[in-house]
Amino acid sequence: MWKKLFAALVILVLAGGAALYFWAHAILASETVRTAIASQLTRAIGQPVHIGRIGASILPRVAMTLGDVTIGQPARITVADLHVDTNVRALLSRRIEHATVRLDGARIDLPLPPFTFTSSTADTPPASAPVTLVSIDDIALHDVDIVSGGRTLHGDVDLTARGRTVTIRHAALAADSTALDLTGTISDIDAPAGELTVKAGSLDIDQLLAFVSDFANGAASSSGSPAPATPTPPAASPPGEAHPKMNLLVALNADKASFGALAVEAVAGRARITADGAALEPITFRLFGGHYNGGITLSLGATPAFHLGASVNGIDLTSLSTFVGHPGVLSGTLAGRLTVDGHGETAADVIRTAAGTVTIDARNGSVKGLGLVRGLVLATSMRGDSKADLGSTNADEPFTRMGGTFALGGGTATTNDLRFESKDVLLSAAGTIRLDGSRVDLAGPVQLSDALSKQAGRDLLRYTASDDRVTLPITITGSADDLHVGVDLTSLAKRAIINRTGDEVKKALGDLLGKDK
Repeated sequence: MWKKLFAALVILVLAGGAALYFWAHAILASETVRTAIASQLTRAIGQPVHIGRIGASILPRVAMTLGDVTIGQPARITVADLHVDTNVRALLSRRIEHATVRLDGARIDLPLPPFTFTSSTADTPPASAPVTLVSIDDIALHDVDIVSGGRTLHGDVDLTARGRTVTIRHAALAADSTALDLTGTISDIDAPAGELTVKAGSLDIDQLLAFVSDFANGAASSSGSPAPATPTPPAASPPGEAHPKMNLLVALNADKASFGALAVEAVAGRARITADGAALEPITFRLFGGHYNGGITLSLGATPAFHLGASVNGIDLTSLSTFVGHPGVLSGTLAGRLTVDGHGETAADVIRTAAGTVTIDARNGSVKGLGLVRGLVLATSMRGDSKADLGSTNADEPFTRMGGTFALGGGTATTNDLRFESKDVLLSAAGTIRLDGSRVDLAGPVQLSDALSKQAGRDLLRYTASDDRVTLPITITGSADDLHVGVDLTSLAKRAIINRTGDEVKKALGDLLGKDK
């Protein structure tokens, strides 16, 4: 008897399972359901949705699988497999609500077509629909490629959607020179706003800004207006027009990052990304062996623009001079403050338009080809010309300290307080330096040290100043790679006359005072 009862129970369970299986397939996996779901999704997002195949399962949860899904015409989003899990209670009412969606093998081509999101798909499907898609809560994307302008961003994303708010629980994204992990919340898909946290091993800012710009330009919503039957991808809008309210705050930490040819390390700070660009403030990072602390604003208008306001410390001048295209011109360690604005699409444009103020303080280095001491020695043998060009010196000039304040404008740095100090000389100069290094025009007095002044020969002693240090007026001209030292011999002669007259007056006074005794 017990055996018969047990067998009956087994048969009952199997029959119930089989009935549930066929019922689930009838509800979820029919061609009618496939067509209905595609139609509802089309109305929900305002873009044509095509579903190539459909399947269903009942274990471990009731679920359907949509295969070969495309969105847009032409297709801008393709999905190999889309799995939708729902609860049985909702399914009994022929509703899919609070569903969990997993995408496997997706491709997203930017810019996206314009979407028109409705608050609920339940508002639009006809009463005769075999199943109604009501809401999706959790979304997981695996093996996803985001493609834009020949660039591909590959990743896995796990997020939760509540209405228009998306919470990114975890996103791992990688491109050629970018690898990052992202978490955070975006409050509105139509006008993305929210806070994100980014931790990166490597970060290509050019690459990411391009993706952000393409997304902002192409994903604009036209809420309230139905999509055309055969929509065409929109032309790229100028930055700021597609999502005027786009406002993302990003907490950023990266082992290394690059922007153009500039490579930095140990990046930490906060970035605000809008449709118009990005503002990184405050932000710190290491570059050229030193540290940057301040702010950077990048504007992505018709002409890209930037603003820098920061201090730097411990910058290696050898690395910096190599970066700006003049290797070996400078050595030493640099500290300073800068406030600079500029714009342009190329380095030449940025240099030409840069405007602001830079204060520098360099220590313990050298300037290639300056050779001030050699120039001063040669000056004593010059005769006849009012000005003597000593030519390219070839010799490096070491310094213990070099600094001053420069006003930037028109591709030129202008200074009135440049000082160059070494154990042998002190130069106080004013003039201009072209930012591209093509022209240097500086002039000012050079003083020999006390030790060198005391060792000077007769010719140089004629040019001593009131402090008994030999002082010579010089000019420094040429290019950054080929400096020339010039000596104003007319001024030297005047100094010699003044000194000689002063000596004679001193002697006469001494004689007079001596006679009075």
